[in-house]
Amino acid sequence: MLELIIVTIIIGILAAIGGPMYFKTIERARMAEGRIMLGMIRMAQMRYYAEHITFTNNIKELDIDTVNGKFFDLVLMVSANGLRPGDGLGCGGYVGEVRRNDVQNPYGSNYRLRVLPNGDVCHEAGNWPNALGDLLPVCV
Repeated sequence: MLELIIVTIIIGILAAIGGPMYFKTIERARMAEGRIMLGMIRMAQMRYYAEHITFTNNIKELDIDTVNGKFFDLVLMVSANGLRPGDGLGCGGYVGEVRRNDVQNPYGSNYRLRVLPNGDVCHEAGNWPNALGDLLPVCV
């Protein structure tokens, strides 16, 4: 009987340690969809920049289909005023944004990912789940 109790305690400890790590790994895999969407937006913004010498603040002006993914939705907002193609963290703007939707979202937080002109991906500070830690830098 004592052995059974000890085994149960060990399994409980492993589950307590492994559970959060499992969910973080799964969310990192789901973020790949958001990164792909951001990459498409960024490339469309770069094409727009090559033609107009400025990024657009209206994502509908880009030459991409604005469809939502399974885990992320496109946000039809950008903050591209005065940005140049090489700008990264600290530039104060972004060229595209996606929002985590409610599909299989264990964190209950619809956080946002943003892409910068140089291709860096960061997260909006407000809704980032603490359990995800420092997977991505904070947009400034």
